[in-house]
Amino acid sequence: MAHALIVGDRGVGKSTLLRRVLLELGQPVFGFETKKEPVPGADGSDAQIFLYLTGEPRQQTRDNRVGYCRGGRVTAVPGAFDRFAPALLRPVPEGAVIRFDELGFLESGETGFCGAVLARLEGGVPVMAAVKERDTPFLQAVRGHPQCRSFLITRENRERLFGEVLDFMREQLQKAERRSGDG
Repeated sequence: MAHALIVGDRGVGKSTLLRRVLLELGQPVFGFETKKEPVPGADGSDAQIFLYLTGEPRQQTRDNRVGYCRGGRVTAVPGAFDRFAPALLRPVPEGAVIRFDELGFLESGETGFCGAVLARLEGGVPVMAAVKERDTPFLQAVRGHPQCRSFLITRENRERLFGEVLDFMREQLQKAERRSGDG
């Protein structure tokens, strides 16, 4: 099994490519998306970062707030990512794809969450992840995982990369289907 990692700088289209491929695959999707949301009434430089589990209501609450941006400085909420580790390890049905959008530096110190992500990369359910190009031990472990293939995305190659990643993920789903048929 191999998993697809979409790796690139901020703003190049990692999440957009991920969404496009998942939509085209048409398979059930599990996992999460992290999103920076502006603080209502603030000047625009302040934001909160929320983790939304796929398939659950997208509500902005204390329970799913994982970080803050204040004056251009990003800070994690201690223990927030670890609360989601059990949800990442829930069983998923055959034919599903797991989405990690996105893996970055905020969660790098959260051992439960990082362990759950790495456990999923050891498993047989295809994973697609948007991964920041930062150097933390966690992100290095993800990008260097033997069951992962990294696709470096740039503004120049993102259209071409769509077909390449789509073909790769279709192949991974076919392999997973054959394995489940053999078992």
